[in-house]
Amino acid sequence: MKQSSVILCVLGAVGLAGLLSACSDGSPSASASAGGASGSGSASASGTVTGFGSLFVNGKKFETNDVEVRHDGITERCTITTNVNSRCELKEGMTVKVSGSFNGSTNRAASIVQEDMLEGPITSVDVTNSQFAVLGQTVLVDDTTKFDSGVSLNNLLPGQLVEVSGFVKSDGVIAASFIERKPGTGCSAICEVKGTVRNHNAGLATFQIGGVTVIYDNNTIISDMPVPNSSNWNGIFVEVKGTGFIAATTTLTATKVEPENDGVGNGQVDKFEVEGFVTQVGTPNGNVISFTIGTTPVQTTANTEFRGGTIDEIVLGAKMSAEGRFDGTTLIAQHVKFKESVRLEGDIETIGTNSLTLKGLPGITVTVNGQTEFKATGGATLNNLSDLAINNHIRVRGRVSGTNSVIATRIQLRSPDNDVDLQGPVQAVSDPTLTILGVTVDTTGVTQFEGVDDGSMNRASFFAAVQVGTLVKVKGTLNGTVVTWEEVELED
Repeated sequence: MKQSSVILCVLGAVGLAGLLSACSDGSPSASASAGGASGSGSASASGTVTGFGSLFVNGKKFETNDVEVRHDGITERCTITTNVNSRCELKEGMTVKVSGSFNGSTNRAASIVQEDMLEGPITSVDVTNSQFAVLGQTVLVDDTTKFDSGVSLNNLLPGQLVEVSGFVKSDGVIAASFIERKPGTGCSAICEVKGTVRNHNAGLATFQIGGVTVIYDNNTIISDMPVPNSSNWNGIFVEVKGTGFIAATTTLTATKVEPENDGVGNGQVDKFEVEGFVTQVGTPNGNVISFTIGTTPVQTTANTEFRGGTIDEIVLGAKMSAEGRFDGTTLIAQHVKFKESVRLEGDIETIGTNSLTLKGLPGITVTVNGQTEFKATGGATLNNLSDLAINNHIRVRGRVSGTNSVIATRIQLRSPDNDVDLQGPVQAVSDPTLTILGVTVDTTGVTQFEGVDDGSMNRASFFAAVQVGTLVKVKGTLNGTVVTWEEVELED
């Protein structure tokens, strides 16, 4: 085993999870403030490419005039525009890390690193459940997943080599944000997988990431990893590169193993945003909670703004982003944002083996699968749909899977209530009506309209801002079988 002698001074957040920094003298930035930044200073972001004309990451714009871009093992300079030929091979849905600076409301990128989560041969495809397997990892596909030209879930086949951008949802499960085909098959070229080490056995020189067993030997380059001893690698988030994948035994022989540090810039970042899934969570105290997105520790304060959800919805497996000041160890959040676009709340009207419907939201079918998380309040047990009953009041978070269908990522049993919530992308709009997930909402009686900053707005301004695809939440009260809609909000 070949081990690097370089000792990192900071263990950064990893790949999908964050863009933390290398060594620093620990002194605070002049422009940093608790939970955010003002004036000017350093700026970083880790997340999904959401647009071009400069570069948008998690919806945030970074100016990109002659910026350094690293992708597929090469480095080039690019001024990113809407022209597909001036993007240095970056595409919507790819996951990137951006480091740079900000001045007022303008963010400027100094460097961009494109990061894939997984590269290897497909071993199985399950179109019915919108997933496939690569290197022992389950790759989930949903309506937010982007595909390279000519690629779709329906034409993926076992043996094909793919590269997947996305985020680790749980051990061995990756929510894909971008999928592209690569030439060749198998691991004749380098295969890559990222994840958390478990079942490390230094005596056997093996460990697991999800469903793959990684074998290392004296020829494996171990960059910045602890000297293997017993099970001391367990819990470290690593990137593994290898060429010897055996599908029959789901084993990968590693050529290189390294922790995902990816330090950029200074030890402290004045304005930092991270996107991913919650992997650890503490107990809330008022508006304050400590949790982890990927491997990035996040701390809220009394002034943190919650967008698209409430503090009690920060649970394991929730997809979120957080923005604020990174103090060298922890992201002090100015705001946190919930990423699942669909939110429903109401009483169960019908319930089956793997689906249910809600009163007041006619036509919407909520489907569960093996990745759906269940949560109960008040000491109740909730493991699956069989623990629920008609008239139970629940809250659903999920993703759009059809015109009026939702795949639930989380179902929470609540106390009895007559509240009805409907959040999703607008399918049609004509003042005074909105159509969301096939439900027509008549806002004639609504007097409370709010913008993405929770500020009040009038009806005319609201409907001027709404178009097909805009994320909107409506709240109402169920009276018998009729919902009286009372509040309408733009969501970010």
